[in-house]
Amino acid sequence: MRDILIPTDFSPAAQNAVDYAFSLFRGESCAFHFLNTYTPDFIHSRVLALTHSGSLEEDPMQSASEEGLKNLVADLASRYPNSGHEFRTVSSFNLLTEEIREQLELQGIDLVLSGTTGASGLKEVFLGSNTVRILKAVTDTPVLVVPQESKWKRPAKIGMVTDLFSPYTAKQIETILFFARQLRARVEVMHIGSPDGLNAFQELHKHQLFLELERLEPKMHWRWPQGSKTAVIEEYLGHEKVDLLIMIRNDHHLVEEWVREPVVKKIAFHTRVPMLVLPPA
Repeated sequence: MRDILIPTDFSPAAQNAVDYAFSLFRGESCAFHFLNTYTPDFIHSRVLALTHSGSLEEDPMQSASEEGLKNLVADLASRYPNSGHEFRTVSSFNLLTEEIREQLELQGIDLVLSGTTGASGLKEVFLGSNTVRILKAVTDTPVLVVPQESKWKRPAKIGMVTDLFSPYTAKQIETILFFARQLRARVEVMHIGSPDGLNAFQELHKHQLFLELERLEPKMHWRWPQGSKTAVIEEYLGHEKVDLLIMIRNDHHLVEEWVREPVVKKIAFHTRVPMLVLPPA
């Protein structure tokens, strides 16, 4: 992975995501693209911010955004000297998701990494509003969601939740292997259902997946479908002490159900561990 896009609002959750990224990509040659967008609560145009003398009035939101990015890069350069990473910054008067789409197209981004308050925020908050927007907007690039309370850990345990309805692509496998290597991770494939309930296609996809991951010596974990899929996965993450959750984004998949849900709901999925959402084939 070469180009990593990290949206930031300079909050503790965003800073934690940056620290996680630096640990994850330690020893890798890559470019970090730090993005901050600013949109005022009222509609205006900087063209209308002309003073009586005809000069353009300084936009305090733009200044704060640019200064925040400058301070972020200076802090990282001080804390991680000789990291070998490139730092690029984008300060934009734009909606977050629109600017992310533009950066994905312009910069050839390989991964979007977003911090979120996760379970440390209000109990009813589902992933965090910005994270939901990012997952809705970014469908063709991997997205890594890092909760504020989640810290870098290795060796780690990766939990891959899959319905086995579709085969894994070479690019998906490559990404999984990268994370497993960087985390020095054990890999567990989790399926909600019975070992006797797989159809012929699921059995084939399971066999192919385990061949691709053979060097990692993956384990298979079955979970009975008691209650909603969300509840089953939450219980699995807590009980099995998973350090990274990986899911594939397919049509009619659980990830799609989540991002279609209201941001606030009675029963929510809270990310307590980092979650990597891979694009479909």
